Amino acid sequence: MDTPLFRRVKWQQAYDVAEVDAFVARLEATVDGRAGGEPVTADEIREVQFRSSGLFREGYDVQEVDLFLDHAERLLSSR
Repeated sequence: MDTPLFRRVKWQQAYDVAEVDAFVARLEATVDGRAGGEPVTADEIREVQFRSSGLFREGYDVQEVDLFLDHAERLLSSR
């Protein structure tokens, strides 16, 4: 799985960068079959919620992250 590059935004609703990065790292390890940590499930992708970065701090664009997670959920569900 290729590491996604999410656009960073400010002054609008955005996801916390560190939380998204940590989840995506686990997701990549799951898809790539690398050992270590708990694998991510399709159900977990559907239920994950990230903290907001707040209006004054940079965060990841919500729509881009959500679209990526939709794709990842379909990928894991098809396995």
